[in-house]
Amino acid sequence: MTDHHALAEALRTRIGGPDGLTDAGQRRKVAARAAGGPPLEQPFDALAAQIGEGASQVTDDQVSAVRQATGSDRAAFEIVMSAAVGAGLRRWDAAMRALKEASDASP
Repeated sequence: MTDHHALAEALRTRIGGPDGLTDAGQRRKVAARAAGGPPLEQPFDALAAQIGEGASQVTDDQVSAVRQATGSDRAAFEIVMSAAVGAGLRRWDAAMRALKEASDASP
């Protein structure tokens, strides 16, 4: 059986790992911001917060600003993916808490 908790933790670790064009600390901060964490410097804050709230509302201007700040499409993609992973893991964590609460409440 697949250990989904281990896979989620591996993803959490990997997003801030040393491999990548962008700074690992920046990717961790972006992921945290998309998960409701503290504000960042612009243009990263606007994009990460929007991905966390609703990725379908991200604007071309937000992506372009991050692309300009990072210097390449690939680096901007890493930032977008970091935010998406952070937002997804926030939802994963909430679902796991809800399942635990439901099972704890069962007779």
